[in-house]
Amino acid sequence: MDLATLAHACRVAERWGVHPHEVLIASGCIDEATYVSALGTSAGVPFRTKIATCNVAVPGTATLRQCLKTPILEEIAPARRLLLGFDRLRPFDVRTLLARLTQHPVALASPSELRRAMRDHFSPGLVHDAVHMLASRRPHLSALRPAMPWQIWAFVLGCAALAMAVLTAPTATVHAVSICLACVFVPVIVFRLLAAALLARAESPSHERDEDPTPDSQLPTYTILAPLCREAHMVEPLLHALSKLDWPTAKLDIKLVLEAADAETIAAARALSLPANVEIVVVPDRAPHTKPKALNYALPLARGDYLVVYDAEDRPEPDQLRRAHAAFRLGPSNLATVQARLNIYNPDANWLTRQFTIEYSALFDGLLPLLDTLKLPIPLGGTSNHFRVAALKWLLAWDPYNVTEDADLGARLSRSGYRCAVIGSTTYEEAPARLGSWIPQRTRWLKGFIQTWLVHMRAPRTLLRELGLRGFLAFHIMIGGTILSALVHPWFYGLLAIELGGGQFLALPQSVLGLPFWTISLFSLVAGYGAAMALGFLALRRRGLDRLVWQVPLMPLYWLLISVAAYRAVCQFAVAPFKWEKTDHGTAESVARPAYSCRPGRPPAA
Repeated sequence: MDLATLAHACRVAERWGVHPHEVLIASGCIDEATYVSALGTSAGVPFRTKIATCNVAVPGTATLRQCLKTPILEEIAPARRLLLGFDRLRPFDVRTLLARLTQHPVALASPSELRRAMRDHFSPGLVHDAVHMLASRRPHLSALRPAMPWQIWAFVLGCAALAMAVLTAPTATVHAVSICLACVFVPVIVFRLLAAALLARAESPSHERDEDPTPDSQLPTYTILAPLCREAHMVEPLLHALSKLDWPTAKLDIKLVLEAADAETIAAARALSLPANVEIVVVPDRAPHTKPKALNYALPLARGDYLVVYDAEDRPEPDQLRRAHAAFRLGPSNLATVQARLNIYNPDANWLTRQFTIEYSALFDGLLPLLDTLKLPIPLGGTSNHFRVAALKWLLAWDPYNVTEDADLGARLSRSGYRCAVIGSTTYEEAPARLGSWIPQRTRWLKGFIQTWLVHMRAPRTLLRELGLRGFLAFHIMIGGTILSALVHPWFYGLLAIELGGGQFLALPQSVLGLPFWTISLFSLVAGYGAAMALGFLALRRRGLDRLVWQVPLMPLYWLLISVAAYRAVCQFAVAPFKWEKTDHGTAESVARPAYSCRPGRPPAA
């Protein structure tokens, strides 16, 4: 290494608030193992290239957290040496420490190798906690038990009563049920109108700023959890996208969370020359095979004060971490989560992706910012969720049995008194371009909404007390309303077809329930469609997607597809509540990116 590179690294280290060797390792100028080996040679202690997990023990009764904080393991044989893997000490400090440990046999190992050995040593406990911690400590909040007996009986008796009413008085029953459902949807319409009004006054995302004046030297370590499953082809594009994030590289802790049964993705990740801040975490092959279980397994290994989850196809805007950190720093003390906005980078692939884009724009640019403004519970988006790690651990993290773990976690955050905020930075995702991928994905989402609604409605009075009346209603509108509207929507078309076929459409009502039935139903139909389309229209205009505006009138056809997925979700919930249908990614042409490079080079500009 030349002196100019070293001097440049010293300037960058001063700006970042780290040591020069951390800059050189993070930027790929020197290899971590080579650096630690040279450090051991200069101090006169051996270096362990590979640590056999079966040959190490934990000093005393230390926990994983203590081992990660003070990176020490102990060899069982032959010399019972202490294995040290410091990465935040200056070389002189390391030699001073080793000089004080002359009474103990000592060996050095690279920090990443020591963490790998710790992870393997504690793996049985990690996977046990990932699966059972929430269910054992807070069983009333776990989806392990799909439904309570009283909920099952209420559903069965309700269906029986409805069937008897239809058999005895079909017309009156249909009218009465339709009136009740239409009244239930009025709050949903109001929410959409409020979101549309908020959008009409808001600036475009590019003008929204959450500037973080915090200097690089005071920025904390940020952990990125990136779970991948059967996505070997997505590893390089994902790492390329993450490499563009505006955050000191030496303060990024990136973990690729892979499944042990997914040998292809593991091989693809290991084939890359990964920098020191990227680690591969392999989750043992144990049911349930869900994304939240994988995240729970990796969470105790996080080294950052803050954490974000990205999916394989995600393309976050470079400023996202800084804007999230600014929100945490400037927000209230109970702000535990920041949700970035999601949108689509392949909207023009076909009709399905265009409708998906309208849906995402309305949700993440309209409805979720409204919930944030009103300080109401926010169903998180599954990716680009930024957390305070301490708060996430206190909540016992994700529910491994809930297949829409994000919405459930948003509800648990609010029930515990935490806030969630929405920031203007966007993460772009790939929309499924085939029904064969879209239907299973939407089935999983809606099945998770069913799980979430049933879990949190096990004790309705407790939920009302913890969320308050406004939060309680918002929970039902965003979670219950989504399920109910998807299930009921086709029946309105069925009733309309019956009326048209019988020649009774727009005829004078012939029963007591006829007039209110048609009045409320027509209002719900017109106002509901109008509010949803207005919200979609404004969201597209705000995103600069005017070319998709002509697709807005076709939204009802898309809703019928959602209804198909909803009925499939109900059936699947009854027979396979924990089944995780994986969405295929990487099919869009837009996913192509320059290959990720880990070749050595100079540190970033000072």
